[in-house]
Amino acid sequence: MSQLSADNRRVGMSTSPTSNKALTNPDVVVIGGGLAGLTAAAVVARAGKTVVVHEKRSTLGGDARSVNKSGFTFNQGPHALYRGGPAERILTEIGVNIRGGQPRTKGGLVVDGRLEIAPAGPTSLLRTRALSLREKVEVGKLLTRLPKLRAAEFGDLTVNDWIADAVTSERAAHMMHSLVRLSTYAKQPDLLSADVAITQMQSALGEGVFYLDNGWQSLVDQLAVQPGVHVVPGEGIDILPEAPAVIIAAGGPKVAEQLLGTTFDVGPPAHASCLDLGLSRRPGVDFIIGCDTPFYFSNHSAVAKLAPAGEFHAAAIQYLAMGDDPDADAIMAFAGHAGVGHDDVVVSRRLHRMTPSSAIPTSSRGGMAGRPPVNGTGHHNVFLAGDWVGPTGHLADAAIASAEAAANDALAALERRAART
Repeated sequence: MSQLSADNRRVGMSTSPTSNKALTNPDVVVIGGGLAGLTAAAVVARAGKTVVVHEKRSTLGGDARSVNKSGFTFNQGPHALYRGGPAERILTEIGVNIRGGQPRTKGGLVVDGRLEIAPAGPTSLLRTRALSLREKVEVGKLLTRLPKLRAAEFGDLTVNDWIADAVTSERAAHMMHSLVRLSTYAKQPDLLSADVAITQMQSALGEGVFYLDNGWQSLVDQLAVQPGVHVVPGEGIDILPEAPAVIIAAGGPKVAEQLLGTTFDVGPPAHASCLDLGLSRRPGVDFIIGCDTPFYFSNHSAVAKLAPAGEFHAAAIQYLAMGDDPDADAIMAFAGHAGVGHDDVVVSRRLHRMTPSSAIPTSSRGGMAGRPPVNGTGHHNVFLAGDWVGPTGHLADAAIASAEAAANDALAALERRAART
């Protein structure tokens, strides 16, 4: 059997004559087999059109793929699905089964090197010793106003300016910056638009997030076998293909720029350094964020199936600004606040510098509304999808929302083409 046939069988693609015809002359070609590309393909296929996904890697998923090490499931950095967001809605409509658990908001906050109660609600805000009474009042007022804010009105304001206008004390500002880093994975408050920070914090402090059983690969595997989705792994595309409709959903703005011969006005990427830990015992604290230092720790296996029975999977990360150097020792030291020591580690994996976001929404570009539109390619039948595209959502929410929009635009282009012919 050829390697292509073996790969096709692995991802669930049919090799029937009908499938071969669809492969050679599809209605829609999708470039990229990550979360955005597979979602776009599923939406197209559900409309009854033929669609082929080309992925340059031999495995699917992109930044949503997971790996197994000694029975532990590691994502490409810590991943959380926002409840009630566009990603959950669209995936559910496609028929993807989302399983996992919602982590508790109770956790720790590291301030001046000591562990305190993280103020995640009125009770914990009153109990924590991390803030003075005046700082608690400031943070409490802002968090009370937060759900009522219209995020879109803050698109041209930086996170720095928004927080400086909202609170006066330095410690309260540190607290708010830590929540922004946690919900956006970005440490660029002088560039990041306040609208994305407000949107993410509203979701995180509202319906919360979900950690997925068996990692985000569980989503990828279900999307790859959606009826009518044909996948060609291990085959990248370097030249814009001739097809009735094309969706570019790979590699962030750089791949789209290379294929289209143009440039996009987007913000810089967000970077972080991650240490995945397979642990022999449960951490003393399941969730910790740094108030005055850019670190995060979470025991994802507290609510999701990611580790062998009796063992646990946790992730610790360092949020990186431009020019910051990853510090693996500092990341492990931060995990120590949760009671994790080197002797507890069964297996580990380090992602020296990962990219949670291909291009952050910036205030100078108007925030999320200023990102390139899905149809902003200069071609009537070529569309974009990814976490840097469209006015909706951030991270996976942006990738999946833009994928749905790109698929619908591609379907509309096919209708226009049929009307002409």
